[in-house]
Amino acid sequence: MQMKPKNEKQARILYLAVIGVLVLSALIIGLVAALGKDKTPDPEQTPPVTENPTPETPDDGKTDAPITEEPVSTYLAPATGAVSKSHDDTLPVYSTTMNDFRVHNGIDIATAEGADVLATARGVVSLVWSDPLMGECLSIDHGNGVLSIYKNLSKELAEGIAKDVKVVAGQKLGTVGNTALIESAEEAHLHFEMTYNGEAVDPLSYIAEESREVSFGSDTAYES
Repeated sequence: MQMKPKNEKQARILYLAVIGVLVLSALIIGLVAALGKDKTPDPEQTPPVTENPTPETPDDGKTDAPITEEPVSTYLAPATGAVSKSHDDTLPVYSTTMNDFRVHNGIDIATAEGADVLATARGVVSLVWSDPLMGECLSIDHGNGVLSIYKNLSKELAEGIAKDVKVVAGQKLGTVGNTALIESAEEAHLHFEMTYNGEAVDPLSYIAEESREVSFGSDTAYES
């Protein structure tokens, strides 16, 4: 019975030691948590961006010169036939269809309906349209302010002919039609005009003499 107080004392010491360990552990855990909370997180690391370098073109001492074409110097007859009506933008000429006199800004080349109509020179088809008076029409820009204009065409153009298409001299554009109401009483013909910087000019002054003689006959030789 004398050993009981000693055992109680040891038990009390052990109990206090356990309490002390628990308190110390709680303090350590709280301190660690507080330190971790105040710590600033490291910024997110992003991989560096590597741009693909543009390969350098070796300098060979050459420069790309613009491609230019020589001005058109030769114009061909756009159809084979006879010049039935000449160009005159000052003196009115008689119109069989309209039964009056009016200026004639082009030439009429009398030929068979359905005859081929050819490009007078190389260029680019600048416009294709239907005119209420002159029927189916087409124009070609030859550069340097020169345009050739083809009227009274048939409704169907040659294959591949359309606006912005490049053509060469003598290339078929279409055929002679009967679509010009204002010239419907005339014999079948191509109405052909040319302009320079927007002003009507005589097509015969542009068409080469040899081409005129072959296509129109020697009686259409133009004298400047």
